[in-house]
Amino acid sequence: MNYKMKIFLALIFSFVLFTGCKKPEQAELEKGQSEIKKENFHIALTHFDKVIIRAPNSEQALEAAREAAKATFFNSKEFDRAIRYYKFLVLRSTDATERLLSQKQLIAIYFDHQMNYPQAVIEINKLITMLDDPKEKIEFKIKLARAYYYQNNFLQAENEIDEFLQKEQVGELKFDLLLLKANVNLAKKEVLKAIEILKSLLLNFPERASKENIGTTLSVCYEEQKDFKNALAVLAQIKSTHAVPEYVDIRIKRLQERLKNQPGAKGKFRK
Repeated sequence: MNYKMKIFLALIFSFVLFTGCKKPEQAELEKGQSEIKKENFHIALTHFDKVIIRAPNSEQALEAAREAAKATFFNSKEFDRAIRYYKFLVLRSTDATERLLSQKQLIAIYFDHQMNYPQAVIEINKLITMLDDPKEKIEFKIKLARAYYYQNNFLQAENEIDEFLQKEQVGELKFDLLLLKANVNLAKKEVLKAIEILKSLLLNFPERASKENIGTTLSVCYEEQKDFKNALAVLAQIKSTHAVPEYVDIRIKRLQERLKNQPGAKGKFRK
């Protein structure tokens, strides 16, 4: 046998040996990745699941969970299944950033997609202990308060808000905290408290207040209290900056009618 033939056979042997010794989890991972490229997501997930079950402590299992989480969250929208993969990454990934992002994805599923607010509360509390950025902590504290608010747990929602309103680093997020507190007070039928908060938002955050239609909300609160004069005054104040001034005009005319028909109305409000 000549030298070239020996080299050729040695290369073939090495190739067979290498491919034959490939770990089963690596082979399954590659099959799953191949199916992802073809957009055969459900077939891909069967391969990824095999990797995770057979070798949960391997790097291949982490990569399979990453691929499966993206496929179920962004492509097939199988959120219950996505939860399993993200929880796997939170528990087993050695990358702190990946664990953090996976925890945020769990919150997105429970809060935004499933509206499972009790579970969202649990996951948000876990995340807050993982965060170092004060601004992010406040952002998720607001989401935590909203989760309580959507469960009609108004006392706990207000407690969460008040805790962070006392902190100096609240900054621009103070508007969001105060607006949520106003909504909590409205839900509790404590309209006068809500009015005071809304007035402060109009005064201290005029641009944000305009975008969020705070003036309109405040006018409605005054109307509920049958304080039509103040309701009209607010509408007159916001008309020039409102996105649809015609809408404000309609509300003003309606309130003027209600005011002039009130018992004891005098002067220009009487026919």
